[in-house]
Amino acid sequence: MARRFSLTSARGYADLGRQYRDFYAAIGTCRGDGVEGARVYDLRPEAGVGSITVHELLHGVTLTLYDLTFHDELILDFDLAGDYFELEYCVDGLMHLEERATGATVFGANELSISHSRASAGRLVRPAGQRYRGVSIAARREAVTVFFGSLGAAAWEESVEEMPAESRDAHYLGRQAPPELAAAFADLFTCALPARFRALYLESKVMEILARIVAGTEPSRGPARPPMAEYEIERIRRVPELLMENLHEQHTGESLARALGMTPKRLNEGFKQLYGDTVFNHHRNACLRRASLLLVETDLSVAAVALRCGYSSPSNFCHAFKRNYGRTPRQYRAGRAVTGVREAVS
Repeated sequence: MARRFSLTSARGYADLGRQYRDFYAAIGTCRGDGVEGARVYDLRPEAGVGSITVHELLHGVTLTLYDLTFHDELILDFDLAGDYFELEYCVDGLMHLEERATGATVFGANELSISHSRASAGRLVRPAGQRYRGVSIAARREAVTVFFGSLGAAAWEESVEEMPAESRDAHYLGRQAPPELAAAFADLFTCALPARFRALYLESKVMEILARIVAGTEPSRGPARPPMAEYEIERIRRVPELLMENLHEQHTGESLARALGMTPKRLNEGFKQLYGDTVFNHHRNACLRRASLLLVETDLSVAAVALRCGYSSPSNFCHAFKRNYGRTPRQYRAGRAVTGVREAVS
């Protein structure tokens, strides 16, 4: 079941920051106050695994590091004014980006998105079970000027904002980053300096990233991906729910493609592009994730859990579960129970 949130800058940038904090608090538990160092939001067990790390830099620039996997699809609707600036870089994983005026895309590994200097509205969709590691640099547009130093913010206008509309849209929807720029983003995850000096280091990396972008070192490498139409994205995104609603039916790639009005080849290629996995491997992992939750949150027998997750044979279920989690269902349930007791005591 998808979880949905929304963000708007209609009431100003400070209020947008509050909305982000409320969003993170709804899905995670915060540690750290952000005064020295960062605020880290560890995802709640019911939401997923991983963390969101937020650094507040010079002039209100926010640097956010994502390393997370959601149990359920998460949809984030956005409606942002033209004074909002953001760079997003995907280290690995993927998400779906849909913008009302620009179009839709699958934003994937080693891709960089540069926000438009105009109002934008649309949504981000983070698929269930798909690990995402990425970086966001966000601020009021005028606040970013300090990071251009003696070069001046005009360099950004001349190199990025004056691109032809088609090229500018392509940079918003995601372009492959060259090795030097990818390395600069990767450095953001590995800073080992003490907390009081960390912000200075991170600010210097933001300056490097902006310098490399305005220097024109981010052209696409390799052949472009074949685009998917919005209606194809919508149809393919129905597949996981369709499979979970009909667990005991014998689906095939051909039967799913017929139900969606697509060719099997287009379905398979599109699903791999959207979810980074094959249809039935993704479905198997989703069923096992459901089983892991049922084992911890209910008193159902292992056989009943197997049946609710699409397995008619408990032995087949136990074999698949152990292969995926390294423990049998009973061992997994017992281990989580012990963990819960320890957390309660502490």
